[in-house]
Amino acid sequence: MNNNNLFVYGTLKRGFGNNYILRNSKFLGSAITEEKFVIFDCGFPCAYPDYNGKRIKGEIYQLTDEDFIFTDRLESNGYLYNREIQKFNYKDELIESWIYVAINPYGTVYDTNSEIINWKY
Repeated sequence: MNNNNLFVYGTLKRGFGNNYILRNSKFLGSAITEEKFVIFDCGFPCAYPDYNGKRIKGEIYQLTDEDFIFTDRLESNGYLYNREIQKFNYKDELIESWIYVAINPYGTVYDTNSEIINWKY
């Protein structure tokens, strides 16, 4: 599969500290996860699948293979997170994109009264 889309929901979003890593990537727009998650606040967000959780609002970027080297390093892919393909609601259609999902989340659950989690908004 040649899917270079990445869904970001935390510090890689526009306006947050790690967004500079995506400076060579193409911002496509906002999207919402199809699956439900719980986000743990460890000083940064860790999304963990949970059927009783909520959907997450984030952003979709189109990355180069080189960009993924930097995001995989930032997210400790294979150690703290696993980069997985999932489905997302984007512009009224269902698309596939990569997302970093926590392997063993820790910290406190990031709680919101909203139906959809939008980290730090």
